[in-house]
This record gives sequence, C-alpha cells and structure tokens, in this order.
Amino acid sequence: MNADGRTGENSSAETRKKPHKPNILSRLFLWWMCPVLVKGNQRDIVEDDLIIPKKSYNSENQGEYLERYWLQEYEAAIKEKREPSLWTALRKAYWLGYMPGAIYLIIISVFRIIQPLVFAELLSYWSVEATITRLEASYYALALLGINFINMMCQHHNSLFVARFGLKVKVACSSLVYRKLLRMDQVALGDVSGGKLVNLLSNDVARFDYAFMFLHYLWVVPVQAAVVLYFLYISAGYAPFVGFFGVVILILPIQAGLTKLTSVVRRETAQRTDRRIKLMTEIINGIQVIKMYAWEKPFQAIVKVARNFEMIALRKSIFIRSVFLGFMLFTERSIIFITCLTFLLTGNLVTATLIYPIQQYISIIQINLTMILPLAIASLSEMLVSLERIQNFLVKDEREDVQITPKSYGDDNRLIFNNKASLGPQNEIIPKKYLATDGQLASTLTNEPVLSTDPAVCDYPIELSKVDATWSSSTDTSEMTLRNITLRIGRGKLCAIIGPVGSGKSSILQVLLKELPVCGGSLRINGRLSYACQESWLFPATVRENILFGLPYDSQKYHEVCKACSLLPDFKQFPYGDLSLVGERGVSLSGGQRARINLARAVYREADIYLLDDPLSAVDANVGRQLFDGCIKGYLRGRTCVLVTHQIHYLKAADIIVILNEGAIENVGSYDDLVNTGTEFSKLLTNQESNDNENGPEKNFLRAISKISTKSVEDPDNEKVQVEEEEKRAKGNLKFSVLYKYLSAVKSWFLVFLMVVTLVITQGCATFIDYWLSFWTNQVDEYEQSLAEGEEPSTSLDTQAGAFTLGVYLWTYGGVILILIVISHVRILTFVITTMRASSNFHDTVYKKLIITVMRFFDMNPSGRVLNRFSKDMGAMDEFLPRSLFETVQMYLTLCSILILNAIALPWTLIPTAVLLILFFVLLKWYLNAAQAVKRLEGTTKSPVLGMINSTLTGLSTIRSSNSQGRLLQMFDNAQNLHTSAFYTFVGGSTAFGLYLDALCLVYLGVILTIFLVIDFSTLIPVGSVGLAVSQSMVLTMMLQMAARFTADFLGQMTAVERVLEYTELPMEENMYDGSQLPKDWPTHGRIEFQNLFLNYSQEDPPVLKDLNFVIENGWKVGVVGRTGAGKSSMISALFRLYELQGHIRIDGIDTNIIAKTELRSKISIIPQEPILFSASVRYNLDPFDSYSDDEIWRALEQVELKEVIPALDYKVSEGGSNFSVGQRQLVCLARAVLRSNKILVMDEATANVDPQTDALIQTTIRREFASCTVITIAHRLNTIMDSDRVLVMDKGVVAEYDTPYALLSDPNSIFSSMVRETGDTMSKVLFRVAEDKHLGRNKEK
Repeated sequence: MNADGRTGENSSAETRKKPHKPNILSRLFLWWMCPVLVKGNQRDIVEDDLIIPKKSYNSENQGEYLERYWLQEYEAAIKEKREPSLWTALRKAYWLGYMPGAIYLIIISVFRIIQPLVFAELLSYWSVEATITRLEASYYALALLGINFINMMCQHHNSLFVARFGLKVKVACSSLVYRKLLRMDQVALGDVSGGKLVNLLSNDVARFDYAFMFLHYLWVVPVQAAVVLYFLYISAGYAPFVGFFGVVILILPIQAGLTKLTSVVRRETAQRTDRRIKLMTEIINGIQVIKMYAWEKPFQAIVKVARNFEMIALRKSIFIRSVFLGFMLFTERSIIFITCLTFLLTGNLVTATLIYPIQQYISIIQINLTMILPLAIASLSEMLVSLERIQNFLVKDEREDVQITPKSYGDDNRLIFNNKASLGPQNEIIPKKYLATDGQLASTLTNEPVLSTDPAVCDYPIELSKVDATWSSSTDTSEMTLRNITLRIGRGKLCAIIGPVGSGKSSILQVLLKELPVCGGSLRINGRLSYACQESWLFPATVRENILFGLPYDSQKYHEVCKACSLLPDFKQFPYGDLSLVGERGVSLSGGQRARINLARAVYREADIYLLDDPLSAVDANVGRQLFDGCIKGYLRGRTCVLVTHQIHYLKAADIIVILNEGAIENVGSYDDLVNTGTEFSKLLTNQESNDNENGPEKNFLRAISKISTKSVEDPDNEKVQVEEEEKRAKGNLKFSVLYKYLSAVKSWFLVFLMVVTLVITQGCATFIDYWLSFWTNQVDEYEQSLAEGEEPSTSLDTQAGAFTLGVYLWTYGGVILILIVISHVRILTFVITTMRASSNFHDTVYKKLIITVMRFFDMNPSGRVLNRFSKDMGAMDEFLPRSLFETVQMYLTLCSILILNAIALPWTLIPTAVLLILFFVLLKWYLNAAQAVKRLEGTTKSPVLGMINSTLTGLSTIRSSNSQGRLLQMFDNAQNLHTSAFYTFVGGSTAFGLYLDALCLVYLGVILTIFLVIDFSTLIPVGSVGLAVSQSMVLTMMLQMAARFTADFLGQMTAVERVLEYTELPMEENMYDGSQLPKDWPTHGRIEFQNLFLNYSQEDPPVLKDLNFVIENGWKVGVVGRTGAGKSSMISALFRLYELQGHIRIDGIDTNIIAKTELRSKISIIPQEPILFSASVRYNLDPFDSYSDDEIWRALEQVELKEVIPALDYKVSEGGSNFSVGQRQLVCLARAVLRSNKILVMDEATANVDPQTDALIQTTIRREFASCTVITIAHRLNTIMDSDRVLVMDKGVVAEYDTPYALLSDPNSIFSSMVRETGDTMSKVLFRVAEDKHLGRNKEK
C-alpha cells in the first residue's frame, strides 16, 4: 500500500515492466517472442511474462485519440443535419495507420503473379526438350526461393500488422464506450442494460479482428484479377475467359445476396445475445433471492427461451459463413470444366501444356476471389453492424455539466453551479432575498437578474425555485417526478427530507447532483457536493480504498472519519483490518457495514454540502444514534447537510424539515413549526414521540469475514493488504478430452459421424476431380504421340483417347463437379446442425450447473468472471469455433489428398515429406504449450474489464458526485491494458510460429530443388514426374503453413470451450431436487426446532453459528436482535440451508436434511433485506411459475397498497427494478409473501428502507395475513418486535437470550434491556409498556 492509500498491486505491474523495444533484426524475425515461447515450455505463463506493447496501444492514449475524432465528426454531423457516423470518425483517425498493410499486400500480390512464370521456366529444364542449362536453372531456382522468402516475410508481417491494428481500434472503441458511460445522463442510462454493454465490449469489438484482416483485399483482389486475366489471355486465348466469367456470373449474385444477409443476421444475433447476457447479469446479481424463493426452474426456462431465440439467428449466421467457405472447393474446378468444354467445342485438344498454366493462374486468384473477397465483404458488413451498435450507445444524452458532445439545440432551462451560469434565457426567476426567517420560504418571487457576487447567495448554498424534473421524457406536468419544488437551505444547516415511499426524496438529491435533468424552474448550488447513496455502492477493492476513493490518505483525518462512522470496531473484526477486500458489491460485509463505509466515503471528502440518502436505515439503534450524534451532528457540524430519512425521532435536531408527498413539497419548516400546524404530520410526530424507537440491530452478512479469527491492526508498518484470489485457469496443454466433450455435447454420435463422412466424401470428390484431369491430359498426350506423322488429331467428343472417348472424360469431370456441389452443401448442413447442437447443449448444461451451484461460489467469484464465461467465451464457442473447426478439418483433408496424389505419382518423395511432417508436429506442440497459456490469460484478463462495467453502472451517481470519473477511467484503462498485453503477446506468438514454420518449409523446398538440380535422375524417374514432385512440394509447403495457422487458431478457440467446461465441474448443492416424500400440505403448523446447530461457510472456516438450541412453537411471532456480526442473517441462511450445516433443524418434526432443498425453500416465505426485482413483467416478478390467477395477484398487490401504483400486470420492471423506489420494491417482496401464503414467514430487516407509515402498513398486513403463521423478524426498529411472543438475542453466533420481551425487560442485566435503554428514556418507557400489555393480554387469555 503506497502512502496515498492506493494499493501497490495495480500500479506495480505498470511500473515494473517497460514497454518492449526490440532491435531491427529481432523485429524482422520476431525473435522478441522467443523468451515467452521458451518460458511457456518450462512452466505456466503468468501475467508478468506478458509483453508490454508500445505506448500507442495504451487504452488511455487510444481512447483520447479516437474521442477527438469522434467529437469532430459529431460537430460536423450537427452542422450538416445528419447522423454522426463512428465509421467516418474511425476512417479519419486511422486510415494513415492502416496503409502499411496495403504495401505488404501489393508486394505479396506482385510476387504471387511472378512466381508461376519463374516456376514455369524452371520446370522446362526437366521437360523432354529442355533449352536451358543447369546453371540457368539454378538461377531460376534461387529466384524462386527468393520470391518465396520475400512473400513469407510480407505475409507474416502483414498478419501481425493487421492483428495489432485491429487491437488498437478495439482498445480505442472500448475506451470510448467507457468514457461515454461515465458521462451518460441517468435518464438515457435507463435504456442501457449492463448486459448490452458487456456484449459490446466482448463480442462486438471482436469483429474488428476479422474485418481489418481482410479489408485491403477489397481493392487488391480486383486489380490482381485483372492482371492475371491478361496473362491468361496471352497464354491460352479467350477460352479461360468463358470459363472464368461463366462461373463468376453464376456465383457473384449468390455471394452478394449472402453478404447482404450477413449484416442483417449479425444485427439480429447481437440484439438477442444482449438480451441473454442482460438476463444472466440479473440472475448473478439476484442469485441469493432466486435460491431462497426456489425459483431456479423458472429462471432456467426463461434463459432457455432467450438462448433458443439467439440460436435461431446463430444458425443462420454460421450457415451463411460456411457456404462462403464451400465455394472454395468447386469454383476453380468448375472454371476449368467450362474452359475444357470451350476448348473442345472450338476444336482444340485439352493437353497438359495447355491446361496446367491455366490451372496455375486460376489458383492464384481463385482463393482470393471465392474465399477472401466474400469473407472481406462479410466481415466488413459485420463490423459495420457492430460499429452501428456502438454508435447508438455513443449518441445517447449526456449529463449537462459533464457533457462534451455538442448539443444540437439550445437548453431550455438554466442551471447555476458553483457560480458559473450555464446557457439560458437572461432573465430568470429566483427568489428574492429572504425577508422571513430561515424556516419559511419567501412567498414573493420576482424577476431579478442573477448576481453571483451577492453575499446572500453564499448564505444559501442550495436554492431551488419552481423546479420540475422527470425521469421520463414526457413533458406532462402531472407525470413529473418532482413538481414545483421551491426550497432554500441556509449555510451550515441540517435539512431533513421525509415523506412516504416513492414521494421523490431521493429524486431531490439526484436533482442537486445534476443526475436528474430539470425541465423547468431554476436551480442554484454554491459549493462542492459530497453524496452517500441509499443502496450502498462499493467497488471490488480494500475497505480503505473504498473510503478514500482516490483521495490522498491522511491518517489522522481517516481515523477521525472512521471513528465518526463507528467503523473502528468493525476493522478489528476484519481479517486484514481496513485493508481487507470488500468483494464485489460488498458481499463479504454486513448491510450495516456497507452503509457505514458508504457514509465514510462521503464524509472523508472535503465538501461544502453533504447529501446523505437514508444512511441510518441499515444500522441498529445504538449505532444509528452514534452515527447521528457523532457524524451528522458531530463531525459534519457547521456543514450544510441534506438528510433523507425515515427515522423520525432524529427530526428534532434538524434545522429545516421538508415533507414531500407525490413529488411536491407538502410542508416545510422547523420541527416546532410543523408540530403546531395540526396536519397529519404533527400527529405522526406526536405518535412518534410516544411510539417509535430508533432502528434495531443491524443485519450482518459476515460471510467471508466471520470466517477468520479477528486481529486488530495497530502497527502501521506491518500492514498487509489482502489480495484477490486469481481466477482459476487450466494448466498445460489443451487436453484431448476438451474436444471429446465438445463433440459429445452434440448428444448424437451419429450426427458427428455423418458430419465426418460428408466432409471426407466431399474431399474425396475434389481429389478425384484433380486426379481425373491429370489422367485425362496424360491420355490425350499419349493419343497425340500415337498419331502418324502429319495426321491432325480429331477433337470430336467420340474420339477414342486411351481408355475412354473425349466425351466420357468431359462428362465424368462435369458430373463429379455436380456431385461435389451437392455434397458440399449437405456437408455444410450437417456441420451447422452438429456445431449448433453442441453450442446449445453446452450452454444449457453450464447454466443448469451454475444456478444450482453452492452459494459460496457466488461469494467468492466477482460477477465479471461469470459474465465473461457467458459472453466472451460463449460468443467464441458460438461463432468463431465452428468456423475455425471447419477450416482446420478442411485444411487437413486437403493435406491428405495432396499426400495421396504425391504418393501415387512419386512414392519416394514421401521420405523427405515424412521428415517435414515430424518436424511440423514437434514445432506445433512446442508452440502450443506457450500459446495456450497466453490465450487462457487473454480470457481471464477480460473479466475485470467486464466487471468494471456493472460496478460503474450501479455507482454512477456516487462516482460523479465525488468527481472520480478520472480515477475509474484509469482503473478501466489499467484493466484493459493488461488484457491488451495478453492479446498482443498471443498475436505475436502465432505470427512468430507461422514465420518459423514457413522458414522450415522453405528449407525443405530448397533441399528438394538442390537434389533434383545436382543429381541426374533421368534414368530413374520419368522427366514429367520431377516437375510434378517440385510443384507438389510447393503446394505442400503452402498447405502446411495454412494448416499450422488454422490449427493454432482452432486450439486458441478451444480454450473458450475449456473455460466454459470448468463451470460444468462446479460443486452442486446436495439433494437440490430429490428428498423424502412429504405430506401434501406440509408444514401444517409451522413449528421450528433448532438442535445442536453449527454453520460454517466453508470447510476450513471456524463456525459462524455455534450450537444453537431453541424451539419456535407454531404461530409464534419471534423477533431476532443482536449487534453487527452476531449471526442473525447466518441463522436465516441456515433455515434455508444455503450453506452446509452440522446439527438439525426440524419443521413440524421433519428434519430439513432429508427434504429436497427446492421443496423446503418454497415452503418458507422471505422478505429479504435487499429487495431484488428482475426486468420482466410485474406478474413474472410475483409469480414466475404462473401458479396464481390475475385476481389473486391483484388482491396481493392491493393488500400491500401497490394496486394504484402499478398500471397493469404486464407492466415492465426495468433492470434492477430501478423504476420502483427502494421502499416500493420492499412492498413487491411483501406481495410475493402474501401470494405464497406459507406457514412460515421470515422478515430480514424488511422495513429498513420505508417510512413509518409504510412500516405500519407492512406490520398490519403481516398481522392480518399471517395471523396463524410462524413469523421470524430480524428486527430493525425495536417497536416492531416488542409485541412478539419471544425475542431471540444473538451474540457472536450463539443464543444469548430467548424469552418473552417482558421477561427479558424485567431483568435489568439482560442484553435486551440494555438495547432498549439505549433508545432514550421516553422511548424505553413506551417499549416497556408495549411489552407489558402483551404480557398481561397473554395472561388474561390464559
């Protein structure tokens, strides 16, 4: 930990290693990759071994660079009244940087055309009438090797160049997206789900790699084709043109149609993937609720539906892709068939000397024309779809004060922030100077120009005048979130805002923070703001970093703040003190600890105005009092404070109280003013004096924390920072079992067999066609030689040449081509069906495993990791892997056919070939050892990048209120740079491998040429065969390098399968679905018995609950209280069996051990502490099994008073339930419980976030609806449990006290008595009276 409080971890990786700057030779031959490849063969590669790329790959630099061009494009678009285009911005920013690729390609294309000419000359040396000497032949041979060498260097440097270039653009776009996210308007954010952003940053940017690989071909290929056609004309006249254009005219329309389809299908797939990932995000975040409600099954169904919907689009996309590749097989052969036909019809014989040069030339351009060009067009259109998706995000609205994209229209209202006026009409309504006292608002408002120098302005840091604001885009005043709010808050005053659930309390704070746009009126804020949000927001780092949040560490101040926020005792409990990790969303802390760290962050920041959104609701009475006195009235004394609260008993201390109702101010004034008004509020306050206490003990989620014995950190020198566990990665070589499991996921070996058979038959047809052509030309040559001197050869189709007539040769050739075309499409069909079934089954299996894995897994793994598996790895498995598998298999089959043809012609060339193949496999294995480790790292380093997205989305207003956008951007850039260096290393490795392999092939070719030139084989081998041997060796070397590249790519994609497979090994919850048969209406009574119960969160941890023994009789209402970390929530987890237990819990006499967990959980209702809603209809949120009628659901909503709020049952809940206030979400959870009407109800601090009226409503509903049920309440406000049948006091994981409230209060030494005393004299008298009444009532009944 550095002095400024930043962890050394993140920064150390950056400082430790300098970007690598290899020398010229190392660059040329890619030697700089060797250390990584060597290390990878000695041990597993770790992050420190990765190569740090040059500064230009830096996420920060690229983001800024692209952002400049994007903003220019945005301005231009507004001037020209058109849509801004990200593609235009990219073109302007990067066209120059992309040009070197063109130079490489031109060189390659030129030499590709020269190569056959040189080769033809060399071959003539071995023909019967050779005209050149051996020396000349040697020169040709050297030239051939030289051409191949230059080609090889250009080829690999080009592929390295385009991969790195694509990486740059990927980094720039990702950084641009994140920068935009930090500036987004909260209203616009409502339309953006985390799932979609995760998909943009994982699958959409992955399109850039393929697009830039092929982009230059779009203009190189037509030019190259024109040149080649010219040479063809010289050597063979117009016949090849008939063939060439005949086929091209047939194929081009098909390809054009497919290309058009590609972009349509891609857009469709992307949107469906967004939907699935969004679902996954919600499920991972709400997993605890899903488990407690036993909702695994319906969520499995809903994910399956989303996945199947996505698969329909995926199938189309893979099919189109494969058809493109299929053309490669039969285009060249069809061209040659039509050329032969033309020759014969125009009276020429088809001879070897005529057809081989044509075949050579056509093969130069056929791969480019039939495979690369369509791929280029398809990849480009896919990339344009991705760009359009990113662009749609980039043009969304931004928050006005952080806005950098120019506005296309004038602002219609006026904001004054820190004395800087923003644009707007010159005359503005603002309240005149106060004439009345602080408590009342001036009723006279006049038109008066704003004078920021007026000292009165500074006396009122916050002024709102007739402010209207809305979260929706509607301008209808009745639908506004806030209406006509006029309010001034004096300097150094404490203003409390109260009001019922959903009245707009948090919205006022959002207006002050500029998060909620103002549609009318004026708002003036003088001074810096600091904000503590209602739902605590923590990011995955240490507790200290969460509090400092980028500010320098001042130990004295830090200590004071932590003391004011009552955090010091908690630090002593944490395993590493305040250097313990909080885990994602703070899972390792209790609700109260999260709330206090959240508050400490706001307080630590120096500000003039503090906005505190209900910070007291998650803590117990004692701590609440400490926070209010020590922090809000103590540490922040003299600062302007706006406190939203439901704890009415603190209101006496407030200077101004604002009462909100339905978005408007109902009343405002000091406590005394309001008590005397005689309104509903004054009644509430007077009741309150006699009736409310402060909140009850706090909930504790001490999951990961309560497991380690506590040690306090007093000595600052030996502070140790807790380091996050690394994500698990597989080690060593990719196991063959991964491929086996992938294929077995098809769940039909017959299909796999069919796929292999069709692939082999297709290749067999292609090989037969090549063989038939050479057989035919050889027969024609013999026929020509057999003719008498001066006799003209006949070209009619009936002419007998060798074994068959010319007609038979021609029609056999054409017939087999037809068979090939048909079978190659059958092959594509079987292939698509097979791979898509594998993908689909894989996803289902992994998801099923994930949803029933143990709760511990989710505590230990940040959501970014899980999402990475379901977005990036699934995406690779769905789209890139099938294509890669297809190419690889096709490549190896082509290799085999070449070897077979070679063996038939020249059996003895198999000897050097065998040597070459052995070397090839050794090199491949050596390379893969390192490459796979790097590829796995590339997988795991993406997790933090994706994790940042969700974390930022939830904490955006906190981040912006403390001006920490820069800091988060830096965290994002660092995470992204690490991923960049993994990708950069992987690309470097695969290029280096390809280059070394090519060099090997070049040596092989050199050896073969030397042997044939130096030794005279004319007596052993017919001369023509030497030519065949040399040309086949050249083809073989080309094929080998392709095969190697494809194999490496294929195995790289297989790591995605391997990573997804890891999730099939997750530990499952035991007897999830199977258990003993239960009576139909069990539990009929609801009697619960705990016997010798121990609970550990994991094997090696000390128990959190120790030896619990108590009985809750049926129909009892039991309140559970206790300090932080007492084990209250752990007791609930035990009841629901979320973790492993020792001991017994019996419900109605049946041990819960023998019951299926889903059955058990569905029989207990819970209202959880954090109310979680899913983005589906209201109906789905209440009843995902569809087991209740609409009437029943409406009745349940009516009982919790939500009927008026919800327009219809199919009303859509937005992501995370953000279109409901926190209190309303609690009510929805209550409605779930009412609907289930189980015999047992557990309330886990269910009334934490609601106002007293709603609290009363919840209490009455529970007393009415659950009168005969057993109710366990983890108490928050002691008054809610005073009339319980029993109170259970927990302390350090054991039962400290268990009796009636009256009995416990009768003993002045009991823990419970001391808790009641802490609430103050008046309050404790009231509480005692309630307990006494209950006691007397019970005695009367007796």
